[in-house]
Amino acid sequence: MIAMSCLSVLVAPNAVAQPAPELAQVITAVRSSSPCPALNYNPTVEHAAEIVNQSTYAYLNHTAENVPADEPHPTAILKDLGISSGRALSLQGAAHDEAGAIKGVLLQGRNAIPDCSYTDFGVSLLHEEQTNYILAVVVLVGR
Repeated sequence: MIAMSCLSVLVAPNAVAQPAPELAQVITAVRSSSPCPALNYNPTVEHAAEIVNQSTYAYLNHTAENVPADEPHPTAILKDLGISSGRALSLQGAAHDEAGAIKGVLLQGRNAIPDCSYTDFGVSLLHEEQTNYILAVVVLVGR
């Protein structure tokens, strides 16, 4: 459904997906400063983060056929990918550099990342070459 409608944006031109170990490490570090167990990195949740990020990119680039899948709770996307959880949150940041995009995610997630009810996460980082923006998304999933 939503994920299927987002498949067209997964091949959006000029969106360069990057491995995002720095973003994952920052999320892990922030979580480790809380009394909660570590978040588990989940490739399926990463896929959801990529769908959210690609749809936002396509919308900003005026090539989207649908509104972006950027609502704060991506439960429908996760359900389409086989994860049934009533607790999910998408955090987003954008800037002309990676540090600024990550800062945006951290500001949005300042209360959620240390929330012990979240157990899994995935990240996505895109570089939009025309505007030189870095788009960062972190999806958190819990019980």
